[in-house]
Amino acid sequence: MQRITLLAIAVAVVCVVAVFLLGGLGSSPKLSADKFAEVYLQLSIASDTLSSDSVKFEQERGRILKEAGITQSEMDEFVRRLDKRPLEWADVWKKIVEKLEQRRQQVKSP
Repeated sequence: MQRITLLAIAVAVVCVVAVFLLGGLGSSPKLSADKFAEVYLQLSIASDTLSSDSVKFEQERGRILKEAGITQSEMDEFVRRLDKRPLEWADVWKKIVEKLEQRRQQVKSP
């Protein structure tokens, strides 16, 4: 009986470690790098535009996150995960810059 219990515990530990190593924990399946970049850009623009009115910014932040179908916690978790992976962070930052340049081009175009 004790042997079966130890075996069950060992299998459970292996499963938990495997899920963690494969990225099942600590990543949000709803939040891709592209989606993060878009939401980050929208939040940055809102922050710049509404910097003098924190109440309006919070309302806009809530609207942006709701429209994207994600939570602030998911954004924060995505950042924490990327903080451990600098090369991925660099790729995500490139996406943010690309999206910003696209927005600038759209504003310049009549």
